[in-house]
Formats: sequence, C-alpha cells, structure tokens
Amino acid sequence: MLEAKKYSPLIFDKNLKDYAKFKKNTSEYFAFWKEQKRRLKEGYKPTGGVFIPGNYYFYLNFSKIHGLPTPDSRRKSMIPPIYRDQDHEYFTEVHNAKYGDGKDDKGGRGIIVLKARRKGFSFMNANILLHEWSCYSHSENGLGAQREDYVQDFRKKMLLSYNELPPQLRNKVLHNNEEIFMAGYKEKEDGIWVEKGMKSMVHFRVMEKPNAFRGTSLNYMVFEEAGEFLKLKRSFQSSEDCFKEGNVFFGTPIIGGTSNAMEVESDDYMDMYYNAEHYNLKPVFIKASKVFGSFFDMKTGRSDVVEAEKFIIAEAEKRKATGDLQSYYSYLQENPLEVEHAFFKSGKTPFDLEKINKQISNINTNPNFQRVQKGRLDWQKNKEGKELFGGKPEFIMDDGSIDEMNPTNELFPFEIVEQPLDGIKNAHLSAVDPYHIDDDLEELKKRASDQKDRSLGSMCVYRRFVNTNVIGELPVAFYTDRPYSKEKFYENCLKLAIFYDSQILVEYNDDGFLKYFIHHKMTRYLKERPRSADSPWTQATNRYGIHMKSFQKKLLTELVDEYVKKHWEDIYFMKLLNELSVYGIKNTDRVMSFGMALIHDMDATKKIRDVKDDKDLKKMDGLPVFIRDNTGMLTTMKPENDHLFDNKKRNVTFDYDLDTD
Repeated sequence: MLEAKKYSPLIFDKNLKDYAKFKKNTSEYFAFWKEQKRRLKEGYKPTGGVFIPGNYYFYLNFSKIHGLPTPDSRRKSMIPPIYRDQDHEYFTEVHNAKYGDGKDDKGGRGIIVLKARRKGFSFMNANILLHEWSCYSHSENGLGAQREDYVQDFRKKMLLSYNELPPQLRNKVLHNNEEIFMAGYKEKEDGIWVEKGMKSMVHFRVMEKPNAFRGTSLNYMVFEEAGEFLKLKRSFQSSEDCFKEGNVFFGTPIIGGTSNAMEVESDDYMDMYYNAEHYNLKPVFIKASKVFGSFFDMKTGRSDVVEAEKFIIAEAEKRKATGDLQSYYSYLQENPLEVEHAFFKSGKTPFDLEKINKQISNINTNPNFQRVQKGRLDWQKNKEGKELFGGKPEFIMDDGSIDEMNPTNELFPFEIVEQPLDGIKNAHLSAVDPYHIDDDLEELKKRASDQKDRSLGSMCVYRRFVNTNVIGELPVAFYTDRPYSKEKFYENCLKLAIFYDSQILVEYNDDGFLKYFIHHKMTRYLKERPRSADSPWTQATNRYGIHMKSFQKKLLTELVDEYVKKHWEDIYFMKLLNELSVYGIKNTDRVMSFGMALIHDMDATKKIRDVKDDKDLKKMDGLPVFIRDNTGMLTTMKPENDHLFDNKKRNVTFDYDLDTD
C-alpha cells in the first residue's frame, strides 16, 4: 500500500522540500514552478498511486491548516495537512462534479455533502476557493451562509491558509474586506489608476435574503452549514443563474451540511439531499467511521472503517441500554454510519423520540410516506376577473416560482396531504396558533435580523374519524407563515377554513383574528370556546376561542403525547415531526396549532354526515325561527339562506350564529 507521504512530495521529498531556496530566474527555478503550476491545474499521480485533483495537490503541498502538530500536542499551530482517504474521496467528488471522471461522467453538476462533525471540511472548502483564487485569473467564487459568524469564520480560515502560501502563489491583493477578497493591483497609466493583475475574487455573503449572490458569475459556490438555512431551496434556486447558463452548469455549487446542525424549522436540506438529482446535484455522504480516532493509519492515510463502525455501534448501544434515548440519538446523529442517522432528532422532548425518528426515516426513505404537497389558495374569479371573496378557493400547486421582488416571501405557504372530502360535512376541524406583532421581544429579534427563532402563525386542519373507508384521525393541512400583513395571515386562514369547510379554534388573545372574521361575516367558521377544555376554576366568558393557560397547555401536551404514541405513522409533515422533537425548548408553532386541533376534536359535537342529508333540513325552511329583538321579546323570522341573516334590515340582536349545523 502506497504511503501517504507520496502525495505530498514538496513536504517529504528531500530533493524538493527546500524549493523556497531555489534562486530566482534560474532554469531550475523556472522548471520547478512550471511543473508545479501544471500539477495545480491538471492534478498529480505518484508512481504506483491514484490520481489526485489539482486542488487537492494544492491543499496537501502548499497550504496549511490550524491543527495539532502531533497527537500528544497541547497547542494548535499552522501545519501542513496530511493525506487522508476521506479527503481524497471528497476532493475527487468536487473535481468530478465540475469536470467529470474522464469516462462516462461529463460533470457539469454540483454536490450536496452530508458529513459527521469535526471532519475539517471548512478548511478544505476554503482551500478549494483559495486554489481558484491563486491559480485562475478572473475566477469568481462565493461563500454563503445563514449566519454572519459562519461567514466570517470561513473567511478567517481561508486567510490563515493564504498567509502561509509561498510568495509564488500569494497573489497581490486589491481588495480585502468582510465582503470580498480580490487579487490584483493598481497601476497608473496616462495619469489614471487602472486595476490590473489576476482579478480573481471570493465573495463572502450572509444569505439572509436568498438572492444575495444575484449578479455574480461563480466557478464555485459554497453553501456553508447548509442544514441551518431557513430557506435553502429558495437560496439555491435564486443563485442558480450565478453558476448556470441556460441548461449548462459552468459553475459548481457545494452544499455542505453537518449531521448535528440541521435546522428544525426547515427540512429543505433533507429534501434536497434525498432528491438531489432534481437539483442537478450528487449526494455525498461522509460517514463517521472515516478518519475516526485511533482507527486511522497516519502512515498510509487509510481508515479502518470496519473496526470504527463496531466501536460506534457498541457506544450507541451502551447509551440505549440506559434508557436515555436522547443520548442515544444524539450520539448517532453526531457519528452517523447511515444517512438516516444524520437526520435523527435528539432534542429534549416529552414525546416519544423513537417513534418520531422512525417516522422521519419512513418519510425520507419510503415514497409512500412522501405525501405533502405545497401550494397556495387563490380565490376564484368571475367573468370580469374579480375575486370572489368567500367562495371556495382553488389550490394551486407549487411550480417553483420565486417572488423576484422579495425572495424571502413564501409564494406557496400551504402544505396538504389530503384534499377536502366533497359531500361530507363536519369531517374537518381547524386550530390556529397566532403570532403577535406587538411583542417587544419579537420586535427586538426583527431588528437583529434573527429570523430563526421568530414566532410564526400556524393553522392546522385535522380530519376526524369518518368511516373505515376514508383515512382519518390525522392532520391533513398546515399553513405556517408570518406574512408582511396580519390581514394576509387572517385571509389565508379563512381560505383554508373554507377550502376544508372547517371551523377554527383560535387562541382568544388574538383580538384581530376574531374581528376580521366578524367584520367579513365569517363567524360560522369560528369555533366557540371548548367547554371541555375549561379548567375547574375558570371564569372565562369569551364566546369564541380558547385561553391557553397552564391548564390548557397541560391538556394540549397530554393529547399530543397520546397521539404520537398511537398514531405516529399518520404524521406526514416533516416540519411537525421536527418541532415535536424540541417541544418546550424552541418555538413550536405547528405543535401548538396541532394540539389545539386535538382539543377541538375532543370538544367536537357536530355529527359527520353526508351533504344529501341536508335535504331533510331544507324541508324545515317554512317553519318559524325564534330569536330575540332589541327589547328582549321573542319574535320569529324566516331565514333568507342557510347561514346568514341580514341584521341591517331587522331590529334584532343575535346571541348566536344562526347556522343550519
């Protein structure tokens, strides 16, 4: 087996390691650097060894990283990286993504990388961009991350490596700031300063807005810690023009994610990894057993994967045997041996973590569980093109469109797994966990641009048990969003309620929600206070909604816990499963709306029936309906339709909504 040092001739070859002492402008000097620059672009293959790409040759022979010089060292310093089979495989994947393998693979794609923690990928990716910056003129590259500290940490690592390069590869710097690192220099020509030199550059940007790189043309684009992106798909789609010309990928996106850094709010990374071909990406999984502790031979650079995996499995089983599932799943998540391990949830939660993780695995690996469809609900229009407010809206499937003016705006915020049941009434019920724009803490977070933990409004539609021939007792739709206008949020909740013909149980403290429905004469879609959820000492007098106090929150938690234990395989919403794993620790808006829907179901008294049964009710149209007028006297009136009375024409006051239901 070839020794690792054969891949680093400039460090270990005694005839070459003193290349810095070569006298400039000599034949020896020119011959040496001509050969090195050829290897930096074309790659290198030692005698008896395997080919390594040019950027890996650059990394091994010219770059330095921050690490321990020896296993027993107690202080890190800048050291040359050693050859490792894991790194060789990774650089080869990057090379093949751009250029192909020289055989059937023609390249022209990106990669999405899933890896265990502490594998040194930030330094490797930094040197991929630095290699481009040093060796190719006018090469434009980018680094994007969800958070500013990730961007600056990556930039720091790249500059540390740059400062250790030999002068022959350390281009002059024209611009060096938090946003760009550009090679070149200025020279005066005819009294005018002109920029000259390599003009290669690396952009550093926080991708709070998905279109942060619009207008650039990138050879490589690194999405750092992509698992923490809140809108990874939107960021990727908004950036495609940066590395794509028509249907040709001239640039190479590298989407990197660490197994223990997956954002609960977003399942974009997970979906893109499992459906990589839809995005012209290749999934690359770096398991924990590669370069794992003592199960790695520094002399050959090879990993003893078999023994490492035995050790990891044994350690995981020890944790499982104690009954501490949080520790068990956390260990496997940080040291994944299978792709599914990387997506395990290990948060502290009162719910059954094992069942939650099983369902996450089902959704990721079994197409029969991948049932969620995204879309929007539009009011239907009349012949003149005017929206018919209050009519049944139409579901429009997500076609990948992006709001060009505001890419953070979600055009398709509705998620459904089951369409409404035509001809059956009272099959669905809903609940809404609202958000409040007047919350001081929320406003502080908004000013700090910290979108990650901001509360969202969430509406859950739940289907009750209908019959044995119809799937029931499961959440069938979610709308979770924080649009610019609360009126828009209220309207979208109304659309979803009409679409499923369901009443909404809302938290009573959102006065604007209730006023919106009252103003638009849509109170028939509001659920009255669930008396079965009242605490024994309640003094509540509100007609609609529910006060979510300690008693009600405890009830909600118990109902959700019971549901997870019995019906976990009926939860198809990945975001809901993600939130269930961190309930009580982070904002879990979907869990709250889902739990409120279960409270609504517990209190529901309306019988599920076929619409044709309503014909019997129609026969009663001629019978008098008793109501009270403004003086309190009983009087009678005949309804003009099934649901609404025009109280402007009569001197009456309504104590209850008059609904045939």
